[in-house]
Amino acid sequence: MRGPRGRTDLVAFLAVLLTGVILVLTGIPPEAVSTVAIGLSTLYAAWRGERSSGGRGPGGRDPGARDG
Repeated sequence: MRGPRGRTDLVAFLAVLLTGVILVLTGIPPEAVSTVAIGLSTLYAAWRGERSSGGRGPGGRDPGARDG
């Protein structure tokens, strides 16, 4: 981990982990906890501006696309 971004990732990971543990200990079903964790991770990725490549090549470009 490098710099503030690595620390932010660590804090987000620990927050989601702690939330999951608290929810399970309070009697929430694990399936519901996994749904919450997926939702939080999606929101965090959107906040950071990360996107999946969606089958595109490096840099998010379609490998079959032509320049021009």
